[in-house]
Amino acid sequence: MAADHVRGEMDISQHKSTFDGFMAVSTWGSLLTGVTVLYLTLAFAVGMDWLASLIGVAIVGVIAGLVLQMKMSWYVTVGGLFVFGLVCGGVVQLFSLALGG
Repeated sequence: MAADHVRGEMDISQHKSTFDGFMAVSTWGSLLTGVTVLYLTLAFAVGMDWLASLIGVAIVGVIAGLVLQMKMSWYVTVGGLFVFGLVCGGVVQLFSLALGG
């Protein structure tokens, strides 16, 4: 009953863990979406060179990670995406040279 309730005695560690996990997923998702949209905007809408766009977005990703105090896994992810972008851009560049474009 209501009289049995004592304020502040409930164990909320699971609730806190769930909320912390939700916030981490939200932060990661927001940053990844922002970095992706920034790269696509710079490369296609603004017309910057793909490599300059990739380098700029990687720098923005690292700075955003520092500002939001992300763990090392964020920087590994940004580095991995940078390498993936280099490989994809290099393959496209090779095909364009091979096809005479």
